[in-house]
Amino acid sequence: MGLMPRRKPPAKPVELMLVPMIDIFSVMITFLLMTAVFSRISIIQLDLPSSAAGNPVEPEFRLEVMVRKEGLELTNGRDTIAALPLENGAYPLKQLMQLAANLKGQHVTVDTASVLMAPDVEYDHLVQVMDAIRSTDVATAESNGFTGAPDARGRISMFPKIAVGDAP
Repeated sequence: MGLMPRRKPPAKPVELMLVPMIDIFSVMITFLLMTAVFSRISIIQLDLPSSAAGNPVEPEFRLEVMVRKEGLELTNGRDTIAALPLENGAYPLKQLMQLAANLKGQHVTVDTASVLMAPDVEYDHLVQVMDAIRSTDVATAESNGFTGAPDARGRISMFPKIAVGDAP
């Protein structure tokens, strides 16, 4: 009789342990949720032209600010009021705010404005121009002859109804 090879005992079926895997995933999800950065989104209410039937009423005055690569241009829809070139590569927003406050003092009842943007201007500049004509501080408002109730930031509204479009 010869030597018989030993037979291996039958292999046990392999068990997959899911409990440690579930524990790792639950810890990882908790960590990711705790370290996530939730950003605040600001929404700006804009007045867009409507297609409602009826005769459009031409306002007595409407401020138009054209944002171009070389600077800002203020018009009343027909005539140029002022041209503000770039100052050291930045838009002159303080000067724009002062001119807008002066125009608001002359036309106290008007609260609409248009911001017309050239295609090669960054979106951030559009938002900065809109912020500059939307409101001003109390001292600037009073020195230009108009008043109002300050908002939570202590600013008085000038041209809150802003329409956006493409500059001609």
